[in-house]
Amino acid sequence: MTLVQQIIADHARQARAEVGSIVEVEVDWIYAQDGNVPTIARLFELHGLHVGDSSRIRFVCDHSVLAPDRLMASRVKDAERFAARQGIEMVSVGSGISHLLAAEQQWFRPGRLVLGADSHTCTGGAFQSLALGMGATDIACAMAEGRTWLRVPETVRIELRGRPSRHASPKDVMLHILATNTPEAFLYRSIEWCGEWIESLNAEGAATVANMSVELGAKCCFVSAWQGCPSGMMRIDPDAEGGARKMVIQLDGLQPQFADGHAISTGRSIDKADREPVDCVFVGSCANSRLEDIGTVARLLRGRSIAPGLRLVVTPGTRNIHLQALQHGHVETLIAAGALVTPAGCGPCVGTQGHVPADGDLVVSTMNRNFLGRMGNPHARIVLVSPLVAAATALLGHIPSLAELEGLTPTDNVSHDHDRADQPEHAS
Repeated sequence: MTLVQQIIADHARQARAEVGSIVEVEVDWIYAQDGNVPTIARLFELHGLHVGDSSRIRFVCDHSVLAPDRLMASRVKDAERFAARQGIEMVSVGSGISHLLAAEQQWFRPGRLVLGADSHTCTGGAFQSLALGMGATDIACAMAEGRTWLRVPETVRIELRGRPSRHASPKDVMLHILATNTPEAFLYRSIEWCGEWIESLNAEGAATVANMSVELGAKCCFVSAWQGCPSGMMRIDPDAEGGARKMVIQLDGLQPQFADGHAISTGRSIDKADREPVDCVFVGSCANSRLEDIGTVARLLRGRSIAPGLRLVVTPGTRNIHLQALQHGHVETLIAAGALVTPAGCGPCVGTQGHVPADGDLVVSTMNRNFLGRMGNPHARIVLVSPLVAAATALLGHIPSLAELEGLTPTDNVSHDHDRADQPEHAS
């Protein structure tokens, strides 16, 4: 069986889980965030539900760490009251983004079945958890019953061959794959990511690949064992038999990418970008707010200043990442360069708190989505890039050409490498 079939069969207490079958499964862990908890609370009240096992549930305030208005402040307060009534631990405000906390606090573990009230729960695939994003109704039922139902998905095994250029990161790889494949190939399927390049990644790179798998339309994903991965993770053999449809994608020479608004499927080389003035650069979100990402930006900005008239906002993914960035001197470097460093959380990503772009603004961002209105203003435009390209954009005031990027990053300062000193502890 494929990995998704194995985990579903185990949690359904069955010998096998056949593709297409509907099964009930036991759930190991559930988490929800401030945006959905009030809706879950209303469902509990409406249907007279009670939590089955509160020890396996966490609530996280990450979308509105600094409540922008009284309505959102009231929703957060409602979430806190519901958590108290049900005996559920609500992680302290400012702890960070739920998916990154799930990795730090080991909610994601190999072989676990984890539900989250957010589509990017698939980040858990970096740790070979079957991590599924679900809506409030399904989450409420699972909280009450400790179980949920699933249709067993087909599996697509993607082997990534070759190596991208020295300035290209996992984010660039994902933007390239999104631009060269249609969602129909992955819709409600499990993706198994494998190949030598995947196995050379660290925790941050693996998490970026897993996080953006949902943008392909995948139900879930699993990343092959990577450098320093938790015990219990397995290597995914690209040539293994057993029910998976195989794809091969060549990465040799892939250059840094950008995806223009308002579609994530528009990725192409930064050499094809217009050099138009950029109003704001945002480094953050559950795709790229880890210590390695912040370190990449800080190293490029060290001793320099951001372009006049440009706003650079950096939001660490968790409080621990923020603290480590302080210890490494990254935060001091960013502030000295002119950046705004915010508390840990989702930040401007979903537009529920600042910074909200102005009408006509061009925003260059390390987020995972650039849909119309994503940051709270449908009259702004969002371009997706890697942290390295975001940092260069902040310095130049426009998306760099390959030559400009090369000039800013000499060989001894390639800033997306796997600097072990910059890596946070991960699940083990």
